[in-house]
Amino acid sequence: MTTAAGVRALVAPTGERVVAVTGADRLTFLDDTTTQALREAAPGTATAALVLDANGLPLLHLEVLVRPDDVLLVVPDAASVDAVMALLAGRTFLADARFAPTDDEVVLVFDGGDAAEPGYESAATSAAAAVTVVAGLGVADGAVAGHGDLSVADARHGARRLVGPPSAVAAARDALRAAGAVDGGPVDLDARRVAVGEATWGREVAPPHLPEELGLLPTHVHLAKGCYPGQEAVARMWMLGRPRRRLARVRVEGDLAAGWTTGSARDEVRLTAVAPSGGAGLAFVPGTAAVGTRFDGAGGAVEVVGLPGDGTPPGHDPAMRRRRDRPRGVDAPA
Repeated sequence: MTTAAGVRALVAPTGERVVAVTGADRLTFLDDTTTQALREAAPGTATAALVLDANGLPLLHLEVLVRPDDVLLVVPDAASVDAVMALLAGRTFLADARFAPTDDEVVLVFDGGDAAEPGYESAATSAAAAVTVVAGLGVADGAVAGHGDLSVADARHGARRLVGPPSAVAAARDALRAAGAVDGGPVDLDARRVAVGEATWGREVAPPHLPEELGLLPTHVHLAKGCYPGQEAVARMWMLGRPRRRLARVRVEGDLAAGWTTGSARDEVRLTAVAPSGGAGLAFVPGTAAVGTRFDGAGGAVEVVGLPGDGTPPGHDPAMRRRRDRPRGVDAPA
């Protein structure tokens, strides 16, 4: 299926792994240990969370699917399953929360296209959602729905994540192809994440980068929830500081590859990903950079075209005056 703009719906295995959490205290325990407000999460909620260390650095990246009888944690890889079992399952103490890795497979239905095309990240957000509806696998934004043995969840930016036993996933892929989707692969997944500015575990989501630097506050962090490991570091930057660097979507000029840098110290720019077709990428840029800021270096240049995570995070009280909201050089009122 394609949109009026000619954007195709693609379906591709992600390689993600799944851990099921059961027990009466499952939501309370996850609320206490992650960055997301989950204590009162209703069945049918699809969201995301991080597990942080005491300094606010990410230890785990989680897609959280709240179902009536359990919670599915979708994690990037097998090593993350081991981390879940060590950092969460091994520390439940008296809480009734039980963690069990599953054999579920995960595929992503998403919009194909050229990441370097202007406006792609905002315009191409309907093909994937539409094709799941035609295939009988539709789900609302921000939600997860059961379709037999399959769970279909919103994956942000118009994409849909399908989770279930291999046989159920295979049947769903057949239905999606019949509805007009085509098979995609790792190259297409890379193009998508560059186009929408999605930080990836192990590449951008890695020390020394804090959640706000990664643009993850609006999607992965709730600022009004109770205490959790790393909360102080998140709150300190949000209320008192400014990120030294930001993850940005950039236009790439020249034959540049991931790892290219220019500048130094606070002014360093580091390219972390380049779209397979070239012309677009992701980069860490100084925290003062804005859309249109250009950085020249050896062999080429990058220009900021978007700053993921610019939205207001859930839980922020707009009446609360932050130090960063005051003009530079202005002291707080006595």
